Amino acid sequence: MADGEDIQPLVCDNGTGMVKAGFAGDDAPRAVFPSIVGRPRHTGVMVGMGQKMHM
Repeated sequence: MADGEDIQPLVCDNGTGMVKAGFAGDDAPRAVFPSIVGRPRHTGVMVGMGQKMHM
């Protein structure tokens, strides 16, 4: 590391539904993503299911 560089701790919040990550002192997390781990239960998925039709 170069002299004079600030080192900021990384904060990782592993919540029930979402993971939030960022640096200590920031106002908001820099990354937010679902905390889902595993494989899909059904491999044959129909494309477009659950989407509303707009005409």
